[in-house]
Amino acid sequence: MTIQIDAGRNAVDAYRKAHAKMHSKGWRKGISEDHTPLLEKMVSDLEAAGVVSSETDFEAKKSKVLSDFWKASDEQNAKELGFVDKKDFDEKATKEDKDALRLKWR
Repeated sequence: MTIQIDAGRNAVDAYRKAHAKMHSKGWRKGISEDHTPLLEKMVSDLEAAGVVSSETDFEAKKSKVLSDFWKASDEQNAKELGFVDKKDFDEKATKEDKDALRLKWR
């Protein structure tokens, strides 16, 4: 699962970089539509990493894929901090653990 999450994180990071680059040129007519190919690529890359959805409508697919990815990423973050899983983290985390989680990849 770690490899899938790492690949998913790369896909999200690539989206974030492309999104920032697009916005670095300032607002312009049509910028809203320019988000669509970036989102489609990110969702496609996440699916290639193994975070899939059977939804056919893009918005529903995007929501499902991103939701599942964030859940898996949070799970990995908790494990990287030494917890059994996210539930274990939620039950036992100290303030320091929660601060450390905020510094993990998001």
